[in-house]
Amino acid sequence: MNSRLFRQFILFTLLISFFGCEKKEKGTLSFSPIPNKPRKVQSSDFVGAKECQSCHPDIYEQWSSSTHANAGGLPTIERVKASFNGKAIEFKDVIVYPEINGGRYQFRILDKKSNIDKLLTVEAVVGGGFMYGGGTQTFFTQYPDGSYRFLPFDYSVTEKSWFVQLSANEHWVKIDKTISLDELYNWPPHRMLGEVEDVSNCQQCHGSQIISTKIGENYNVDFTSLAINCESCHGAGVTHINSMEAIVSTIVSESESVGINSLIGMSPNNSLNVCFQCHAVKTPIKTGYLPGEKLEEFYSLKLALLGNENPYALDGRITSFGYQQNHLYSDCFLSGAMTCISCHNPHSNDYQDINRVTLLNRFDDNQCISCHIAKSDDISAHTYHALESEGSRCISCHMPYRQHTGIGNEIKYERSDHTVSIPRPKYDDSQGFVSACGQCHVDQTVNALQANVDQWYGQVKPLHPAIANRLKVTNSTLGNDAAQLLLQPELRHPMAQFTNLTYFIKRYLVPGMNQLDESIIEKIKIYVQSDDIDIKALALASLHYSQYQNPDIQLFIKKEVENLGEFEEPIRRRWGLILDYFGSVYYLSGDRPRAITCFELAIEVLPDDKVIQENLNRARS
Repeated sequence: MNSRLFRQFILFTLLISFFGCEKKEKGTLSFSPIPNKPRKVQSSDFVGAKECQSCHPDIYEQWSSSTHANAGGLPTIERVKASFNGKAIEFKDVIVYPEINGGRYQFRILDKKSNIDKLLTVEAVVGGGFMYGGGTQTFFTQYPDGSYRFLPFDYSVTEKSWFVQLSANEHWVKIDKTISLDELYNWPPHRMLGEVEDVSNCQQCHGSQIISTKIGENYNVDFTSLAINCESCHGAGVTHINSMEAIVSTIVSESESVGINSLIGMSPNNSLNVCFQCHAVKTPIKTGYLPGEKLEEFYSLKLALLGNENPYALDGRITSFGYQQNHLYSDCFLSGAMTCISCHNPHSNDYQDINRVTLLNRFDDNQCISCHIAKSDDISAHTYHALESEGSRCISCHMPYRQHTGIGNEIKYERSDHTVSIPRPKYDDSQGFVSACGQCHVDQTVNALQANVDQWYGQVKPLHPAIANRLKVTNSTLGNDAAQLLLQPELRHPMAQFTNLTYFIKRYLVPGMNQLDESIIEKIKIYVQSDDIDIKALALASLHYSQYQNPDIQLFIKKEVENLGEFEEPIRRRWGLILDYFGSVYYLSGDRPRAITCFELAIEVLPDDKVIQENLNRARS
């Protein structure tokens, strides 16, 4: 199957039960192709971090020793943490020797049957391997076509061992003689530095301004840096440099734009988007994003919630890989507009309080107390733990470190929970989490831990109503009853809104439904008015999907599209991909008529999309 959403969500086993539908009538909606917008930012507009040093030496020095500056780069003695000592790594069919020859880091692969060597030279290192909670490094080699290909050998600095991934949806495991090189997911090397559909990889974020393009059967990769540089966050620097030179030469006044983005002056959402270009689970909407452009035009931060491989629990806590997008679902953000730089110094590895006062370390309670001042009067009265004990630290209870299931358990790779959640042992257990309490008190049952919480705090802050309502919906809940519980657009929680709407569509809607209660339609229409373009696109897709034979709904959709303005492209791309996703689900379940209907609807929205057209042709054949 060649659907982009299908590939994104890795829906190899997804089967969803749907109810009856009618045959689609042709030509219900017709949209013009989305025109290609001229790029606002070009690769040539980026100048590199060195150009910033002369004017910002202190910041440059901070950055130079940060995890950002060391997220990737050329293989040097200082940067490579992995063991390239020539010691054999034995697979079932080959022996791999990580070694240094003539100052170059290489993997020599000896085939056991043919006794022939294959030599792969390391051209780029990804990961500094020094992250708190476990760090890894991996490597790229350069292929004759100019692309940088991702090698399958990962090194855990914490474990001091090499690991591999057997398939796309399997965890990393230690190498042993039962594993063949040929069965590894990343062998032969096919994923590459950059964002090329089908062959890109997660290391896109470990370099700066990476643009990979396919030319015939080959790939060309262009980048400013193999690390995260100043322009990764601040945008292209050429205008800034020209503006500053003009000011210095008195050509313009200082009131003119400095031509660069500042996280401090941004809105909370825009500030977070700068960080989320890397620190979030993203679904590509189109390729080619460069810092300084609008993130939502290139990525969706919520479509990953649609599939069977949903990486988040109902309250926003991460269940798969270690990103910090769950910050979006924290009360600290929803009620207090906390951003990443409220706690993190973006130029260094330092931590800071809300007043940008540097703190001693990541566990300094002043990060939290600078906002929650009342809690500082008597910390033990709040924590019920002795002062200076592990249980007295804010982060221990509200931001516990969790091993990420996307990695597995053999490699230590813990990341802090950025939802800043309240410990709820029984609820946490129901969502598949070991609670913050249970991480320390391993000798106590969930019920015993919950009893302690109840005794100390009484009725803790209840779950958000939209989340609590989702827990009430079961397979036996009727559609109208489910709608009352799930479709509550007035309850402003973006995670819950999107998750609940998604669940309702998958469980209760089908293509071309004859009957759908008017009150349900009106609720979905309210979601269409959402400022969140992911929610808006999902609501439009659900009406289009279920009501394409309803002339009133068709008229409503056409009017809404006319009013989308600058958001038409990102919303239509999401909308089309959602319909394509449903088509993929039906195709996999063997329901080709419904698959065809979904792909036809998707083509109405994205008439020039070649992938969707291929999916439609395949379903028709």
